[in-house]
Amino acid sequence: MDIKNTYRQLTSIDIEEQKQIWDERGKGYYGEYLLFCELYKSLLGCGKILMNLNIPVSDSNTTEIDLLLIHETGLYVFEIKHYKGTIYGDDTGAVWTQYFRTTKNNTFRNPIEQNKYHIEALRGMFSNTPIYSCIVFTNSECDIRVTNCNKEIDVCALRDIKRILGYRFSNTANIFSLEDIDKIFVKLTAYSQMQESVIIHGVEADFLSWVQPVIAGLENKKLEVEKEKQYWIEQKERAKASKDTGIVINVILAIVCAIITLVVTICIVQINNKKLAEFEQKFLHIDEIDNKYIDDLNSYVEISNVSLVPLTDDAVSFKARINMTNDTYGILITQEAKYIVMTTSGKVMEYDVFGKYLKYNKNSNTIGGTNRLYGDLAEIQFYGISDINDISYIKITEIELLKMGTSKTVIKDELEIELYCK
Repeated sequence: MDIKNTYRQLTSIDIEEQKQIWDERGKGYYGEYLLFCELYKSLLGCGKILMNLNIPVSDSNTTEIDLLLIHETGLYVFEIKHYKGTIYGDDTGAVWTQYFRTTKNNTFRNPIEQNKYHIEALRGMFSNTPIYSCIVFTNSECDIRVTNCNKEIDVCALRDIKRILGYRFSNTANIFSLEDIDKIFVKLTAYSQMQESVIIHGVEADFLSWVQPVIAGLENKKLEVEKEKQYWIEQKERAKASKDTGIVINVILAIVCAIITLVVTICIVQINNKKLAEFEQKFLHIDEIDNKYIDDLNSYVEISNVSLVPLTDDAVSFKARINMTNDTYGILITQEAKYIVMTTSGKVMEYDVFGKYLKYNKNSNTIGGTNRLYGDLAEIQFYGISDINDISYIKITEIELLKMGTSKTVIKDELEIELYCK
């Protein structure tokens, strides 16, 4: 059974179909799939996994848990997000922000609050059991900048999950035996999507026996090789009482079998790794925006004279100077330009660049009038911000990159310049 069929058995979801659709739900399934694989490759201690559990919260309503780990130290409820970009927020805020450099930002419900609802539903079934919340962002192109002061909650990227859980497990006492884990697992399978039984050699297999060998990869294969070698070593010991010819034959068989097993193991692992790499490659986004022009533009620009000054309890003023360091290129700040301001709490606000505070003369390629030097941005007031220390990032959008000359050819539009970063 390959890894995709294993995932389908557990969730009733055909990941191949989701690759064709690739909508928001399909991306979510892929994120769940990545965490599922990672846990089974690196899980410490004893535990079992269930996915897409519909736990009842009332007679008519249920709530869906992405992934639940039944571990010897307690229950771990995972809320999984396969988001890109930079994630800003805090553990008590109602919404978090998904920030992009080149596209419109997005806000979404605080996943900690979302997971809290799932945990409350579970507590109705396991009132005296420690239950931990874990928010995992599975996209490799995600940068997490979330303030979390709750020690009972973990917020991390997929690449950090082994370290995070390892620390949690090592500092938490074991409360479940293997029998306890099995009982909880059996109780909760009634709410899962795992409907089909799995038959191995004519016998219905338990969950761990058919999932673990498929996912664990090379580590388990190596164990199988060692068992095979141990078997033949034992055979060799038994053959000591036999004739010399019999001993030689058994030694040769042991070596041959060990070599064959090792070669087969390496081939299987290489094939599985190649398939997984191809599988992940097909899930890459196809709507990426080339950031080359933005990176080039910011390398041509020098920002100076940055000033952030508090005005009132609800406003701060900002000004800065833009200087082009490359004589070949120039810039135009278009009429659609905006200041984008992000706070340390993840709040994102937009402000118009033009208006009565800044005049723009496209023909002469100047910013402002005669009362200010070329490149000095007019002072602007950012309302809705009470503390300058709360501002973490400022950029200006809708910039055109020009190649200087008589025609001032526009090379690329809809660019942006970073003005301030805390």
